[in-house]
Amino acid sequence: MSVVGSNDENNFCELRPLLPSSLRRFVSAGFSQSTLQRTTPFHLDATCPDDWGKIQHPDVGSYYFHKEKGICTWSFIPAARIYALVMKAAEELRRSPDLQKLLKDRENIFLILNVDEDRNSCSYYLVSHHDQRIFWSERHKPEVHCTSKLCKRAPQLSKSHCILAQYWKHCELFPTTLALASELIGDMKDMLIQASAERVTSKFSTSPYTKDDLVYMLNLVKEIEGILEDATGGRSKRNSGHHSWVIAKLMSLHVDGLLRSSYGQSDDYFDIDFSETTPRGPYKRTWLLYFLGPFLLKSADVYAEELYIFRDNFSPESWSSFVQKVDRSLRDSNLLATVLLSTSVSVLAINSIDNAGVGGRRSSVQIAIYTSIILSVGSIAAGLALFQQYRAKGADTPLRAVAFLRSILDETYGLERLAIACSLPHVLLMWSLIVFLCAFSVEFYNQTDSNVRIPVSITLVLVFFSLFTCVHPASTRNAGATTQPGTPEEKWRKHFGRELPL
Repeated sequence: MSVVGSNDENNFCELRPLLPSSLRRFVSAGFSQSTLQRTTPFHLDATCPDDWGKIQHPDVGSYYFHKEKGICTWSFIPAARIYALVMKAAEELRRSPDLQKLLKDRENIFLILNVDEDRNSCSYYLVSHHDQRIFWSERHKPEVHCTSKLCKRAPQLSKSHCILAQYWKHCELFPTTLALASELIGDMKDMLIQASAERVTSKFSTSPYTKDDLVYMLNLVKEIEGILEDATGGRSKRNSGHHSWVIAKLMSLHVDGLLRSSYGQSDDYFDIDFSETTPRGPYKRTWLLYFLGPFLLKSADVYAEELYIFRDNFSPESWSSFVQKVDRSLRDSNLLATVLLSTSVSVLAINSIDNAGVGGRRSSVQIAIYTSIILSVGSIAAGLALFQQYRAKGADTPLRAVAFLRSILDETYGLERLAIACSLPHVLLMWSLIVFLCAFSVEFYNQTDSNVRIPVSITLVLVFFSLFTCVHPASTRNAGATTQPGTPEEKWRKHFGRELPL
């Protein structure tokens, strides 16, 4: 670490590397931004030191900018101590041999400083708009991570993607440092046009935005382009904090992969820059589902297989279809469980059943109906709990769905636990019905003659046979759905082969 010293032992500054994604904005207490301040981004503040200006960020808060030296900071410059730390850190960096020549370019090179008041240290990075990168002195190079944190899944990738992601994060934080050029606006338009075309022509588009959203973004960029052309009067560049913030935000989405085409690979949501070509193979049941399978009536296996397919074949349409299926299942289970609960309570009021218990003891029929009531209440409670979880932490957008699925798939038995949770209301309802049917079967056979037992026995056999026969197909794997295609071409044909209009 480099330390800037002074005669005052409390007036020193320790230099540390900083990433734009880790920079925290300063918002003063009771901060209120007026319309005039938003329309006038740069103005000199009476409380600021000489040559420093206070810039209102288009989003929220304000930062400080030194035009002559090209310094930006979110730290509170009007405070004398912070001002001294910032100026000392800037002077030390300008004396650094490897930065002296670069810092002479005041138009494209900016120095970003952030004061850590507790440690008397100053974090920094430098940004170059000419080649769209951030950098540090050779003595302070940190480990750079993507803002999207996707490179952790592909460590062999070049760090250039990470640097570019951090660069656009800087442009979001300090938009007035970015001079919009016609080439940049043109690139942004091309990206949005491609994303719009991919969203319309691909049956399983990976775009998290609808066609209307992409059209709106494109119109927004065109409007900014028209305003800049009218305002610049033929010049190629113009500084505008609001316009620069919009372009930087959209470019960040592109760098993170949200506006890129899938090129027929439907796993781009999970691995933007790194797609696996080796098939994962069909889903294999874990010991957890083997053990709980009979108790869950194989219902969880169906959800587990569908969730497993999402890892290699995710699309907003398929996820929306899955969510709607679970939602309908929960609603149906809650409705039927409520009806069964009312029926069970009514049956207990029948005289022949209610009077079966003697001296506080309960008959087998009463115990079975009590069990059925508990299972019905459990089904309703489980369904309501899942409803509440979805409403509070709902994965109702593709981005949330991907974050949710990634966290589930990375956990031990996470997929199985989610499958069990989705099937639990249905399973409890089925067991409630089975126990209720068993209770009535005992009542049918109790003190009845053959004229009653024969037709009832035939009906019971047919019902139980049909019930467990219907459970069997749920455990039979659909080879076409779970077996993954082996090559990217096979993946493409599977999804798009005869689906695209030619």
